[in-house]
Amino acid sequence: LLRHPHAADRLRTRPDLMPAAVEELLRYDAPVHLMLRRARHDLELAGRAIAPGQTVLLVCGAANRDPAAFPDPHVLDLERSGTRHIAFGHGPHFCLGAALARLEGEVALGALLTRFPDLRLDGPEPQWQRSLNFRGLTRLDVRFTPAGG
Repeated sequence: LLRHPHAADRLRTRPDLMPAAVEELLRYDAPVHLMLRRARHDLELAGRAIAPGQTVLLVCGAANRDPAAFPDPHVLDLERSGTRHIAFGHGPHFCLGAALARLEGEVALGALLTRFPDLRLDGPEPQWQRSLNFRGLTRLDVRFTPAGG
């Protein structure tokens, strides 16, 4: 949202969009970009044969930006409907904490947008941890007006 201030402003004026916004933010930049799975039986995926026991690398970050699944996938659209991202996995590997993570996202984003209406990026570009799997920040410089100031 710091890179899309118009979207943050939209959420401030339309807090009812928060559940859809959390889903869209998970789709747009999921915290997990890669998942490994082992095939349980013969299958064909994108014209390629996969044997039982063979490891398959799922690139969730790319799947969540697939133009065949999402119109304008590189656009952050907080009012996007029917988002079926795979930020929490799928099927038997679906994240058990997904409901709690969604709720935490709604509460945290709502509080940040309300308490710090002028929150913005400041300083160098955000720095990301070095990981092929998990997406997380090691540095994020922001600026805001303190409460009462």
